[in-house]
Amino acid sequence: MSQAGDGDDGALDGITRGWGRRAWSTGRVAASALRLAGRRLVGRADGAVDGRIGDALVRELDQMKGLAMKVGQILSYFDGVLPPETHAALRRLQTGQRGVRFDVVAAQIEAALGASPDALFDDFARAPIAAASIGQVHRARFEGRPVAVKVQYPDVVETFEADFARIGRLASLASLATAVDGPALAAELRARVVEECDYRREARWLAAFGAAWAEALPDAVIVPDVIEARSAGTVLTTGWCPGDDFYSFVERADPAQRSAVGLTLARVALHSFFALGAINADPHPGNYLFPRAKQAGAADGAVVLLDFGCVRRFERAYVDGERAVARAVLADDRAAFEAAVRATGMVPRPDRFDFAAWFEMLAWQYRPYVAPGFRFDAAYIREGARFNGTRNPNLRRVALPRPWIWWMRLVWGLHAVLGRLQAQGDFREIMVTALDAQWCPLAVCEADSAGAGD
Repeated sequence: MSQAGDGDDGALDGITRGWGRRAWSTGRVAASALRLAGRRLVGRADGAVDGRIGDALVRELDQMKGLAMKVGQILSYFDGVLPPETHAALRRLQTGQRGVRFDVVAAQIEAALGASPDALFDDFARAPIAAASIGQVHRARFEGRPVAVKVQYPDVVETFEADFARIGRLASLASLATAVDGPALAAELRARVVEECDYRREARWLAAFGAAWAEALPDAVIVPDVIEARSAGTVLTTGWCPGDDFYSFVERADPAQRSAVGLTLARVALHSFFALGAINADPHPGNYLFPRAKQAGAADGAVVLLDFGCVRRFERAYVDGERAVARAVLADDRAAFEAAVRATGMVPRPDRFDFAAWFEMLAWQYRPYVAPGFRFDAAYIREGARFNGTRNPNLRRVALPRPWIWWMRLVWGLHAVLGRLQAQGDFREIMVTALDAQWCPLAVCEADSAGAGD
């Protein structure tokens, strides 16, 4: 969750809860989304109207928090999914607009740490600087240093459970007559979100990724340190990291600076998957900060990585399978590609599967890594939409392994961010280096073993 922002005076009495109230809110969101889709289909796009619909979506999703807000965050940075004016409105969900009242925050801190914020910190800002899907962030000082304190909303786990109860039923219906195990994918999503509600787990991942990047890219990647004395299951305190938010950086940076940052983000994502076997599975722009070159000795292209609540680990066998697929696509080796895809378990009926169409989709996905000098832009991102519609001949023929949804979320999320940066450079070298990297999975506390991938 981003540390950027100036806070907001608006405060919620609470999150929309209860089956009836959340179902009603979900209905309002769905109605707004259908209006946008209908307007685009009949060619009646209107920037002012699309912006107002976007504002309505933001208000409703910001009130609901939880899973609904997460979906809005994902939509906010995928160009071509919604009108530009709606994307612009949804960006506000990346840090949130309204948090819960301070007395609610104070009660959460006291329940977790045994004392009030004023007793635990040198000073503690009443207004949050970010209010996202699971918790909100406040600026504070501890032992003379600036810190960020993330406080979980009360009863947010129960809110997620109510949402997933509905998703489970919808997933069962949606997977009928397909090879996709909808309930299994819904269970996978639920497992990751439940893990995200455990701030002790996030603290372990912050330490693990921080150590890994301090060794691999010490000047380019910054991960906040955890203040253990002021952290618990529902409160996480970290060092404060200065930097511009994503959109401020894009506005002030020149093409060379944007490209340097893009290359750093690509190194982080691909090395994390192919070498570390673990990824930050929530790659939206609100989870990055971009320090000025003179801040904290940061180098050009430096990035602060925030929010390691949603982390997905992968078994080596799965990563090696995707490694083989990537190498076959980059080499344009169709025979090796078909063998590699079969080995992933994604093709339950090879005789009915269109391998040529699947190759075409992945050739688009890996195009930035074929030759040096590729430039990401909105047109490249929008081009991918054609593979997600009903014209995809494998839509009902592919079985999606549970880890695959997170690997694809990483790749598509990375590319969406690089498209907004309009980053250009030798992305092929980064991919080849990641593919050839030694397998060195991140070590975490044994208490986290239940989060391992399959």
